[in-house]
Amino acid sequence: PLCANWFGALVLCRVLLGIGEGLGLPSIFHLFALRVPAEMRSTAFGYLVAFGSAGQTIAALACPHLPWQLSFYSFGCAGLLWSLVWLLLYREAAAVPPLQQRSFQQLAEQQSAGESGLNGFESKASSVRWTEFISHWPLWAIYIAHFTMNWSNYIIMNWLPTYLSKTLGADKNQIMFTAVPYILNSFVGIGAGYFSDALIRERWTALSVRRLMTFVGLVGPGVLILLFAGSSSIALAVLFISLSMGLSACNSSGHLANHAEVAPGHAGITFAVSNALATIPGVLCGPLTAELVTKSGGRWFPVYILAGLMNLVGAVVYVSQSSATQLL
Repeated sequence: PLCANWFGALVLCRVLLGIGEGLGLPSIFHLFALRVPAEMRSTAFGYLVAFGSAGQTIAALACPHLPWQLSFYSFGCAGLLWSLVWLLLYREAAAVPPLQQRSFQQLAEQQSAGESGLNGFESKASSVRWTEFISHWPLWAIYIAHFTMNWSNYIIMNWLPTYLSKTLGADKNQIMFTAVPYILNSFVGIGAGYFSDALIRERWTALSVRRLMTFVGLVGPGVLILLFAGSSSIALAVLFISLSMGLSACNSSGHLANHAEVAPGHAGITFAVSNALATIPGVLCGPLTAELVTKSGGRWFPVYILAGLMNLVGAVVYVSQSSATQLL
């Protein structure tokens, strides 16, 4: 707010904000990969995504009722307060012992396949070149799954209120229901995390769990988006899009958690690459959606067909090319 009247200073603040936010999630992914045991990892990522959705929901509901300056001051102060709590309470701890990093089933499979076996994850920090972060198909499977997940999520985030009001005639009170998808996303993300970890404790392989949750988290929302596009009532539309966002949270136990298996010592970097590519839909979805709606005479179905196909492609690529074996 202090820089609102100075364009250059405003742009600088926005750039610095982006740099700060860009460091946050990769650091969390790195910590999770090194500190959280394999049998608890899905739950940890589920909570991470859930609280992110909760924050978006709280901000979306609170900010319209606050002076715009107070919105920035309140959330900025909350961030500073949490940073202070983190600095005071966080303690450096030893990394998870190798035997805890992999489930029994994974270790057994590696022994039978002649891999590293009971020695756990091998440290490859000194041998990793930057080109290796874009040189492995299992990594690209994660990147593509993340890209396609974000494509449909950005369309919902940017255009849901417009679609409900312009196409289905929703009023201001009904527009408030656009918070429901994010609330359901939070609860399903946590539930999917506990369920995935339970499967791993039941000796499912990590790869099987990651593929299952990514398949559900991409194909399910893809189908539901198409049902949403064909809905003529606000209630059905909100139901379908809420279920879509709910199932999308399964990705937190799928490809998002997969970073910790394929690159345990470099999960922050692989997520940073993935997240950079996955922000492209945020840039493209707005103008492309507007162009498709305009060219099709005001119809939205092409937009949702494209989103559904994106999700299907992402699911096929991930299920066929993913791995839970350490690459980096």
